[in-house]
Amino acid sequence: MRLINLLALLPLVAARGSHTCSNKNQNATTPLVPEDCCCMTYKAACTMNMERVYHVKLFYNRKQGITPEEFNRYWAYNHAALATPFHLRLGVVKYSQYHSTPELRDLGRVEGAAPILEFDGAAEFWVHNLETLQAMANDKEYITKIQPDEANFMDLESARMIIGVDYIVVEHQNAVQQHGRMF
Repeated sequence: MRLINLLALLPLVAARGSHTCSNKNQNATTPLVPEDCCCMTYKAACTMNMERVYHVKLFYNRKQGITPEEFNRYWAYNHAALATPFHLRLGVVKYSQYHSTPELRDLGRVEGAAPILEFDGAAEFWVHNLETLQAMANDKEYITKIQPDEANFMDLESARMIIGVDYIVVEHQNAVQQHGRMF
C-alpha cells in the first residue's frame, strides 16, 4: 500500500475508536450533531466527516482585459456548468467558488490588519484523497475542455495552491466538541 493511502486512512482510524455509528437523524435539512455522525460512513453535513477530507484551495486572478463582473459571472455560470459533471464524476466531495472583488478587498484594508491577498477568486475542493486531485489534473476531459475554458476568464500564471485539512471550531453558531481529526 502506498504511503499516501496510509495517510488518508489515519483520520478514520483515529476517529473510529471513540465514536459509534448512529443513523437517528435522517432529515437532510437538520444539521447533524456528533452522535448522528458515523465514523464508518460519509455524511457531508457532519463536521467530523469534513475534517477527514483534504481541502485544496486554488487562488487566481481574472484574465487581463475582463472586468471583475465579467470574471465572476463567467466563472459562476458558464464554468461551473461545465465543471460540475466533471467534479461529480471524479468524486469531489465539495466544490466551492470564493469570489473577491477589489471593493471587497478594500473594505478589509484596516490599519494594523494583515495584508490583503490580491486574488480575484479561489476555487475550493474537498477530496477524500490526493489521488483525486492528481486524477483531476491528468483527466482527458480536464485537459481538453475544462482547462481551455479556464483560459477564457483566468490568468493561469497567477494561480497559487494550498493543500491542507480543516479543523472546525465553530459550526452553525455552536462550538464543535468532537472532531474527526487529531493532531
